[in-house]
Amino acid sequence: MVAARGDLDRGSLVDVRERAQELYRVALDDAAWHPETVTGQHGWSDGEFADALQLLTRLRLFVPAPDNANGWTALTPDTALRNLLGEEERHVSSLLSHVQQTRSALARVLADFQPVHAQDLLSVRMEVVTGGANVSAALEDVSRGVEEEVLSLHPGRALPVGMVEAGLERDLAALRRGVRVRTVHLGSAAAVPHMTSYLRRLNAAGAQVRVAHTLPLRLIVVDRATAIVPAPPSGNDEMAAVILRGETLVGVFREIFEHCWAAASVLADTAPGEAEDCDGAWRPEGRYRELLRMLEGGLTDEAMARKLGISERTVRRLVSELTERLGAASRFQAGACAVRLGWLDA
Repeated sequence: MVAARGDLDRGSLVDVRERAQELYRVALDDAAWHPETVTGQHGWSDGEFADALQLLTRLRLFVPAPDNANGWTALTPDTALRNLLGEEERHVSSLLSHVQQTRSALARVLADFQPVHAQDLLSVRMEVVTGGANVSAALEDVSRGVEEEVLSLHPGRALPVGMVEAGLERDLAALRRGVRVRTVHLGSAAAVPHMTSYLRRLNAAGAQVRVAHTLPLRLIVVDRATAIVPAPPSGNDEMAAVILRGETLVGVFREIFEHCWAAASVLADTAPGEAEDCDGAWRPEGRYRELLRMLEGGLTDEAMARKLGISERTVRRLVSELTERLGAASRFQAGACAVRLGWLDA
């Protein structure tokens, strides 16, 4: 059926061309031809005549002629071809003119609005500082310019005593100028004696200090306009930092800090690692709880040690204690057991 339909379509098209050729021949022989005479002589229906006439006008072999009784004038093929090419040339010329107008409009957009966009890009500036001494100098410069607040996250292990003392001097100087200081440190680092002393002195001077069991990154935000984050490690393992300036981008890091701040605990004299329910049943708290979350997530000892700021040896000891308390045969089973008991729901 499909083939028959295709043959019929092709056959109909051939018929239309043949009728168009016959009508064209009639018009060349007699300019005063009449539609009813042509259809009557050839036995065409009105539809067949209309199809032939439409093809001739599309090829520009027939053009309207109001003065003729039939309303049409037959042109030679050469004239019809020149007319078709002329129409296409005018169409192409119109398109080219439109393209030129569009190009001019784009040029005006670039001239008028590119400086505005460039100014917006300039509002975000980035500087990479490499080397421990240069990073310390950059921190010193930023701390001297702070006016309102300093927010900071400190993951990883406790810093050396010298760096801690230098940081304390900067923090105390800022506090004396009325600067608000909020800081979050890892609980494991806060338990190191010289860090405990540092944080207590900072707290006593008016800073707000909290501790957390995990933190996503080292971060300092100053006056809502400057953020300092670690730079990706390079091949030479030098300390490096990225200093970002611009309220929009810095606002993103400020939101990260606020999320960590809300989840952290107020600095206490001691940081409990475990707790009991009122019925005496043991339940994990503190870093034990975070460790169980990481076990359930399949993290390696190295990854867990880095997030908790402790050594891999300590991680293995804590995992051993957890599996023993839970009666689990493996660390994976310990994580699954904690999920089943609902210890990780909150």
